[in-house]
Amino acid sequence: MRIAFYPSYRAVNHDRSSGLVSIAGDVHNAMQAEGHEVFIPVRQSMEWIYLRPQAWLTTLREIRRGDTTLKTERPDCWLTYHTYYRGPDLIGQVLSGRNRLPYFILEASYATKYRKRLKTWVGFHLNRRALLRADMIFVNKLRDVENLRRLLPEERITYIRPGIRTQAFPSDPALRESMRAKLGLQDKRLVVTAAMMRPGVKEEGIAFVIKVCAELLPGMGDLHLLIVGDGPGRARLEEQARRLLPGAHTFAGRIPAAEMYTVYNAGDVFAFPGINESLGMVYLEAQCCGLPVVATSHDGAPEVVADEESGLIVPPFSVTDFAGALFTLLTDTELRSRFSRQARERILGQHDMGSNYHAMFTIMEKICARRRS
Repeated sequence: MRIAFYPSYRAVNHDRSSGLVSIAGDVHNAMQAEGHEVFIPVRQSMEWIYLRPQAWLTTLREIRRGDTTLKTERPDCWLTYHTYYRGPDLIGQVLSGRNRLPYFILEASYATKYRKRLKTWVGFHLNRRALLRADMIFVNKLRDVENLRRLLPEERITYIRPGIRTQAFPSDPALRESMRAKLGLQDKRLVVTAAMMRPGVKEEGIAFVIKVCAELLPGMGDLHLLIVGDGPGRARLEEQARRLLPGAHTFAGRIPAAEMYTVYNAGDVFAFPGINESLGMVYLEAQCCGLPVVATSHDGAPEVVADEESGLIVPPFSVTDFAGALFTLLTDTELRSRFSRQARERILGQHDMGSNYHAMFTIMEKICARRRS
């Protein structure tokens, strides 16, 4: 297929690291790996577009430019990555309609509560129009499947498990030893956590893990927390760690995505609460490297972490429960080893990006063929 691909919220090369940027890039690469021709016709972000009057004129220009590009490139279909009330796909629904292209959306969400709020009323209805226009919506979160069923017939919704490039996250015992030696943490029980240190749930999540480890430290003197990430909240987190975990923490800073596997391999357990975490690609990456996970049931983590199989899922906001799960995995070597093996097997079997997106592309090709005939 020749695919017009539009990451509507953030571009594939956006300078702000996030799961959205990572997944958009992975989808783009997966399409090319399967032999599809891919081009990006427009680059306008839809983030809060209806609250940014200064961007309306730019959007109209992008629509006109995109229209010209589509007539030149003649794609078989349009695929938008991500649409919801904060970033409704206005451009995709307009251009696919004008050019009579099959219109696909990957990762959409729908929640009626946003039509009741003045700030999000416009975004809700623009998003709803995009969803109603789509020929097929591919969803990687079960809760979004349930919500979309309130708006669309079952046959226009397909669940695609979230995936990563599993080959980029090997489990390597030799690398484990070399990384631990490099960090000077050979004899430590090493907990790894990772997130961008932005104000809000990301920063609060790391602060929560620091607090949990501080609870365990008096009875576990060899515990060490390795913290990956950077951002405006780093200074606050460093001050907290110095106060609660003196000599038992390391801030590794921002690690390039292509090198994250080296950090995961150094650890014993990956810990992050995942409050309001849509899915959490770090959970998939860590498990693929053989790290069992401790997370909470607050949002998306249970969809990618199998409780009592590849990690432990505990109630949200409870330091006691989280600390208890972390203590169990750090002290029970046999259990941790079994979870490690099962975590990697599960990711390889169910969350390989190439396999999961192949199923999506097959459905897209069938719909395109029907439209052509």
